[in-house]
Amino acid sequence: MRKLQSYVSKYGPEVGPKLYRTLQSQAAHAGVGARLRRKIEALRERAGRPLPLFPEAAAPTESIVAAESADPKPVA
Repeated sequence: MRKLQSYVSKYGPEVGPKLYRTLQSQAAHAGVGARLRRKIEALRERAGRPLPLFPEAAAPTESIVAAESADPKPVA
């Protein structure tokens, strides 16, 4: 990236900062587009392998299994 001072020295104190900000804004906009394209592509790849709706049911933890197998105590 170029520094603001190089734009000021080349294009003058009035036009240099405006041109610098415009070019920085365009570069940022292009970067957002590239990031969104990568995110969309990642989502498309993930669509081929769906995630489980209830992951805790697929892999029960020890505490859930222990709680289910414990003898229920009568409520007094």
